[in-house]
Amino acid sequence: MKLSMILTAAFLAGGLWAAEKIDLAKGREHWAFQPVKRPALPVVKAKDWPRNGIDHFILARLEKAGIRPAPMATSQDLQRRIHYALTGLPPSGKIENPKSLINRLLATPQYGERWARHWLDVVRYADSNGLDENAAHANAWRYRDYVVAAFNADKPYDQFLIEQIAGDRMTAKDAARRRELFVATGFLSLGPKVLAEPDKVKMEMDIIDEQIDTLGKSLLGLTLGCARCHDHKFDPIPTADYYALAGVFKSTKTMESLKTIAKWHENPVATPAEKQLRTKHDALVAAQKKVISAFTDKANAQLLVLLNAEKLPAKPEEKYPKPTKDELTKLRAALKQIEANPPLLPSAMGVIDGNATELPIFVRGDHNTPAKDKQPRRFPQVLSDGKPLVGDASGRLALAKWIADKKNPLTARVMVNRVWRWHFGRGLVATTDNFGLQGEKPSHPELLDWLAGWFMDNGWSLKKLNTLILNSATYRMSTTTSPAALKADPNNVLLSRAPLRRLEAEPLRDSLLELGGLLDKKIGGYVWTFENYKLVFNHTSEDATTYESNRRALYLPVIRNHVYDLFELFDFPDPGTVNGNRADSTIAPQALYLMNSPLVLRATEAMAKDLIADKNLTNAQRAERLYTKIYNRAPSAKETQRAVEFINNFAQDRVASWQALAQALVASNEFLYLK
Repeated sequence: MKLSMILTAAFLAGGLWAAEKIDLAKGREHWAFQPVKRPALPVVKAKDWPRNGIDHFILARLEKAGIRPAPMATSQDLQRRIHYALTGLPPSGKIENPKSLINRLLATPQYGERWARHWLDVVRYADSNGLDENAAHANAWRYRDYVVAAFNADKPYDQFLIEQIAGDRMTAKDAARRRELFVATGFLSLGPKVLAEPDKVKMEMDIIDEQIDTLGKSLLGLTLGCARCHDHKFDPIPTADYYALAGVFKSTKTMESLKTIAKWHENPVATPAEKQLRTKHDALVAAQKKVISAFTDKANAQLLVLLNAEKLPAKPEEKYPKPTKDELTKLRAALKQIEANPPLLPSAMGVIDGNATELPIFVRGDHNTPAKDKQPRRFPQVLSDGKPLVGDASGRLALAKWIADKKNPLTARVMVNRVWRWHFGRGLVATTDNFGLQGEKPSHPELLDWLAGWFMDNGWSLKKLNTLILNSATYRMSTTTSPAALKADPNNVLLSRAPLRRLEAEPLRDSLLELGGLLDKKIGGYVWTFENYKLVFNHTSEDATTYESNRRALYLPVIRNHVYDLFELFDFPDPGTVNGNRADSTIAPQALYLMNSPLVLRATEAMAKDLIADKNLTNAQRAERLYTKIYNRAPSAKETQRAVEFINNFAQDRVASWQALAQALVASNEFLYLK
């Protein structure tokens, strides 16, 4: 017998062979699978440098390497950095004490908008499906707004996770809470789907695979999807564990219909008031139908008299007198108008429980070759006791609670690492979505565990974690460096200095509008007009979406397969995949965009008009105001002189001259980068 046949037979016998290949005990020795333990703060020589626990770990490594940390950033640079970190918008007004500034910005609604965008990168948020049928996710914005509200309310991270995985299984105190929990489960339904797959079983398994892959990478930092076709090549995740998890999602209703073109499930989230409006509308329809019925009954009776007959003709309406016909036409037109404008009952993308189901291993991932025995629903054995789930529910609530449990070694580590990456441009674990054996080892393992423990001990509060990081001396360093530090730590892995960070696409766009006084700061809602399931592209493959809005970039549509050009130019991540690490490229089209785009021209024109509106200002004062607005610092004497000379080469006080100067300033590295 050939070896391939023997191996296949082993799979078909129940998949036990696959599980035996992996040494789970040895797998548990991996650093990321060890329990989180908060280490003691290391002793440092420069005892006056640390501001909090973070600094002890950073300084200890620097001192060991013989590196002195960079000096502190200027007040202006630090203020600008903090503003963008917490709100994604430029600072305005006088310099504030950093501590009070942090507290104030954390309390603004703009904080939730900024940090929601980080999370949406991770959960592959988009307003369209992508892939074969790029249908509109017309209700995805409800999940986005849920995330904004969660960050603004500082919802504990463990609760935040449970709601997204199993909100439909949680108890709700009222209708509003029930709607919130339904919306939260959009996390599982937002992924791209092949909606026209002829093989419906394959379609469903592909959807489940995408959910497992997203769950693993986003929350656990594990590439669980690799075990669909075979035991994981590197991590201690046997195929049996994959199908045990697949059973959980097979027991979950994600799709309303798998028929071509398939439709995803939508949870009803109408308020009592909205339901009442619909009831009133339905009553109007019923009343109008009753009027029409009574009218035709009367008309038919009159027709019998008119025809002197005992039985109506086959088509009595054709025999009505013209006035009767005209009146009936009016009544039916009125009915049609009422029926055409029903109050919409809102819904939200999300999941609910289906029938509890367990799956066998599909040999090589092919559902046409199932193994004999089914795998009980459970959690990955390397991280749990491997006990099967019991009960007739899907198991998602148990899964969510297991992930959010303090005993889970990955959840807190993965999230504090993401937060660190969002502040410093590089995670303590550089591979933010992979804590497995092929991921990078932590640059500061003790600090990672100290932060993870601190995070859990402080109620899983992201606002507290942000406060801790931003108040550290590590964060407040300048971007300057010494030749010795640059030689010893060229890639700044040890954080001998603050990283130089470029503005991302969204803060760049929003800043231009804000500086021009054009930004609409309305919170929540949507700007897209596409109906649910409607294809985004027409027959010519043209995207009819408009991005001409003054709302924040967060609210602009994210179209899979066709990302907004500004987003694409400035390294917006692929919205079809989990992404905890945005790219940071420098390419010529970025400069061309800042030189020629209608957005930049519109924003700088608004800045110019604002400058020349005050006739009492000198050109030197206007130059100072422009520099302060864009760079958060006053210009030097030389810069003021050059600006005035530049303006004087044009016609004085003309919009075009000040617009040209504003455009030059926003196209500079000083504007694009945070020092």
